[in-house]
Amino acid sequence: MLDRPKRIIVARTDRIGDVVLSLPVFASLKKCFPDSELTALVSSYASAVVSSSSSVDRTIAISPGESIRSISRRMRQANADSIVMLFPRFRLSLASVLAGIPTRVGTAYRWYSFLFNLKVHEHRKDSTKSEAEYNLALARALGCNEIVLDTHLDIDSGSLLRVKEFLDKNKVGRFVVVHPGSGGSAHEWGAEHYRSLTRAITGELGLTALITGTSSEEELCTKMSDGISRTLNTAGKFSLLEFIALLSEAETFVSNSTGPLHLAASVGIPVIGIYPNTAPMTPVRWAPLTDRKVILTPEDGSDDLSSISVNEVMQSITRLISVKAQ
Repeated sequence: MLDRPKRIIVARTDRIGDVVLSLPVFASLKKCFPDSELTALVSSYASAVVSSSSSVDRTIAISPGESIRSISRRMRQANADSIVMLFPRFRLSLASVLAGIPTRVGTAYRWYSFLFNLKVHEHRKDSTKSEAEYNLALARALGCNEIVLDTHLDIDSGSLLRVKEFLDKNKVGRFVVVHPGSGGSAHEWGAEHYRSLTRAITGELGLTALITGTSSEEELCTKMSDGISRTLNTAGKFSLLEFIALLSEAETFVSNSTGPLHLAASVGIPVIGIYPNTAPMTPVRWAPLTDRKVILTPEDGSDDLSSISVNEVMQSITRLISVKAQ
């Protein structure tokens, strides 16, 4: 029988959507072990996500090139008695051993799995359930069987104030967020589809379309907005905390399968996700954890997202906005 852990590191150092789908682990561990201190070990890029979760007590944000020695030192400073590797990486796994963390949870099928002393025998490649459920299997290895499927994010008050000032300055009323890029992490619906959708949102619904993306996606976002009235290109204009605050003010959100879709769901707005069918990209694994969603996939079972019509997406927007208004 394991002793009740008092200081737990939960490591998930990949992309934003992956980190959002790890939040149920923090919520579940906090319910199981309410007196424990939970530290999130994440990439510096995604640290704002866990800082917005009330279940996370501390954050260790690591940079892409940070050395094993540096990571180990920072783990040791957390004085953790347990670490849960939700998506193991060799350097993190080795660092946890060098840091002297007594209980190390990880998957059983990697060449470096000998570094873990609690192993979970489960493959993810078939994508038969949600990524959140795969993550929770590792929490159960610590003796936590209280499952809380919660990804709720709190809104930073300062960021929300700046967002509202931006919206007022640009005379933005009710708006839909359209996020056409994916940062290379997913199949994309395509620029022409998103541009047609933007025209329909502004023309048929009379709403403003806010086009969002990173600074590297500015050219793509410009294609969505140029020459279309009531459309605003905001690519690269917001920090991650500000972007989360912006999403909380939207009527709904439309994107490919990408991290911002999960952020939008986590602040409580209805979302529309456009997904391929093939594992491991299937929505069975990667759909956001919310009841307020529409997931669209090619009806023929393929990954050809171009077969999803603008009209289908518009019908979904209309339905979600109608439900929100009730």
